[in-house]
Amino acid sequence: MTVQRRLVFTTLGIILLTFQPTYPAQGSSPRSRPTRSSRVSLNQKQSDFALKDRDRVVFFGDSITEQRLYTTYIEHYVLTRYPDRRVTFINTGWGGDKVTSNDCKPCAGVGGLARIKRDVIDHRPTVVTLLFGMNDGQYRDYDPAISKVYEDGLTSIIREIKSKTGARIYVMTPTVYDGTRHTPWSKTDKYNDVLDRYSEAVKAIAKREELDVIDLHTVTTEALARVKKDHSDYTFVPDGVHPEEDGQLLMAAEILRAWGAPPSGSELSKQVTLQQDGKTTLSVTAPLPWPEPLPSEKLRSVKPVINEIGRVTLHLTGLPAGEYKIAIDGKDAGEYSSQALSTGIPLSSLSGKATDETRALAGLVRKRSDLFFLRWRQIEAPFATQYQSTAKAISSLDLLITEIHERTRKLGAFHEYQLVVSRTDKTRAAVSR
Repeated sequence: MTVQRRLVFTTLGIILLTFQPTYPAQGSSPRSRPTRSSRVSLNQKQSDFALKDRDRVVFFGDSITEQRLYTTYIEHYVLTRYPDRRVTFINTGWGGDKVTSNDCKPCAGVGGLARIKRDVIDHRPTVVTLLFGMNDGQYRDYDPAISKVYEDGLTSIIREIKSKTGARIYVMTPTVYDGTRHTPWSKTDKYNDVLDRYSEAVKAIAKREELDVIDLHTVTTEALARVKKDHSDYTFVPDGVHPEEDGQLLMAAEILRAWGAPPSGSELSKQVTLQQDGKTTLSVTAPLPWPEPLPSEKLRSVKPVINEIGRVTLHLTGLPAGEYKIAIDGKDAGEYSSQALSTGIPLSSLSGKATDETRALAGLVRKRSDLFFLRWRQIEAPFATQYQSTAKAISSLDLLITEIHERTRKLGAFHEYQLVVSRTDKTRAAVSR
């Protein structure tokens, strides 16, 4: 995409100065387990989720991928929902890229097909996602000749990956273009109509190549239109092209949904027995909150799936009829009827401690992604073919990237939620009568 994109290019010095994770004491685990805790089974078919242990996922695309937002949101989800799976995520999105060329001179790109060996095949992927198309229509009215270049180039990328790897390939349609933003480098405000046609072409190619499609274009287009119906000034693509947090959360949720993430999140159930004083304490092991950050209220009102897919619902059963106070991780979490507790409470979102932990994890995931970007784009890409010592520099950075990755896996471990359930005074009075 063009130079107007809002991407931050991080230098090594900045990364190392800002990378200050808090590590547990030597020999201790990142999160100590209370001796009275009992693990509660999660009601989700983990075997149905597309990413498996030891998978290596390459996100291949243009600057919408280079933004390192939907990709890190997905990584954060997998770390917190499937902590026992060692999944490696590699982002090789390049700003300005089309499938076979790159017209953005400051971006110094060559197009997806020309860099596919270094940026996909050499990473030995087991999973590849492809997100091209936004630049390929050249920000002008539909031209069948230009579209054919895109279709042929995308087909060539797919077949090259097929021939050189055994990766499962997911082809994604380009995201929405917001013509109300009057993008300076676009020659038409109706460019989304062009992307409608490109998305249909993507689906046809995927069908011919027997690949799965993740239709980001329809999801983002429909969501943006629905919010704009009530809030005409709303957008999640402020420059018309690059989705910011809301849009990228929507993309991540749709990819996760397509990969088999439970649409209603995680469900847990716990039988509760009160003590004579009308109280009980219990420990529940469950995932950290997701997503981080949260979507805006405007987007959430039309796309609740973003929150629902990361929800952790706890059902507390066996309580006598009445009202109860709940405290989670030492903080008041409100009052609920026994029926409401049986129906379920949003466990993870009620814990300030768990929220702090997931926010720290999300930050570390982003720092690891930024560090890989520096290793790849500012060291490997410009210097590897000219300087022999580049390999040593890359190797050193890979050690640090791997160490950070291992730290994120530990920090993504299920959280021990400490609950106190107690009858309210009203319920106590009713019981005593």
